[in-house]
Amino acid sequence: MKNSINLSVILGTLVLVGCSPKVTTTLIKAKAPLEPEEEIAVLQPEATVSRKAFVLETIRLRGRDYDSLMTIGKEKARQAGGNMLKIVNYMGPDIGTPRHRIAAVVLSDDDDAGILADSTTLSKEAVDELVMNSTSLAYESGSVRIALQGGAGIRLGKMASYDEAVMQQHAKNMRFGYNFGLDVTSFFSGDLGVGAKFQNFQVGDSMPVTAIDNSGKTVNGVLSDQISIYFIGPFARYRLLSRDRKNAFLVTFGLGYLGYYDTGIAVNESGKIRGGSIGSLYELGYDFGIGRNFSIGASLTYVVGAMRNYEVILNDGSSQSHNVDSKNAENLSNLCLSIGLRYNL
Repeated sequence: MKNSINLSVILGTLVLVGCSPKVTTTLIKAKAPLEPEEEIAVLQPEATVSRKAFVLETIRLRGRDYDSLMTIGKEKARQAGGNMLKIVNYMGPDIGTPRHRIAAVVLSDDDDAGILADSTTLSKEAVDELVMNSTSLAYESGSVRIALQGGAGIRLGKMASYDEAVMQQHAKNMRFGYNFGLDVTSFFSGDLGVGAKFQNFQVGDSMPVTAIDNSGKTVNGVLSDQISIYFIGPFARYRLLSRDRKNAFLVTFGLGYLGYYDTGIAVNESGKIRGGSIGSLYELGYDFGIGRNFSIGASLTYVVGAMRNYEVILNDGSSQSHNVDSKNAENLSNLCLSIGLRYNL
């Protein structure tokens, strides 16, 4: 329960951070900032520039409050040395994105200030091209990435050796499984972020067996294990965006709790094993943009850890605690390949 509460607090904090206004700027021509008392004119998309002007900077704004975005935009224009903020494209809140989205350019009527502003250079396509070609592109800060994924996985480490063929086969069958998970990232700068992740690796096997009980009688039953190895904890993430800002390469390192839970049956006796340890997570991923806020991603995740302390719970309710040395610790390491959907706020 304590771990669940802590994770909820972490996720809630990350989402709240992502709700703050987001600003992306591309500097075209540097000028001295204007004085605070100088007025900044705001021109709507349908308005024309009535006098000769030059483009100093492009600005992209996203946020829930339109007036706050305009205040930020005018301040950015003032810092860039421009006396006009021309809105090139505006999209209001909708079902997919509950935010105002604004693309604008900072203009100056000072001669030789930058790129001449006309109907061509002030088009949305031209502004996008300026952003693409600028060497001073500033990646969006404060964005939140929510990812859901699932796929296949394999347990790593040396497999236990058994004398009985049926036990050896059971162990082999328990190597390959599947995984699913969720993570949330808040990027506090263009390429660096922190987040929280839950990933669950599942593996199981069930096969018929024949055994001899304490009275010498032959009995038929089942040998079964259903194992869950799950990671839950914080991580740090580096993101490298593609030139068109649609795709991203991600590198992740996490450190958290690595849990183990096994529901097993041996002939006609059932029981459970649970335990855990500190574990680390390493992940490489790539996101392919498929829409304004959505992307499809693939990731390769390596989880490392070993369990030395565990509890065996028998079907009569009794339990036994076990502590083993590092040589006999249960290797919980696994490697997972996943695909999934990402939503970028």
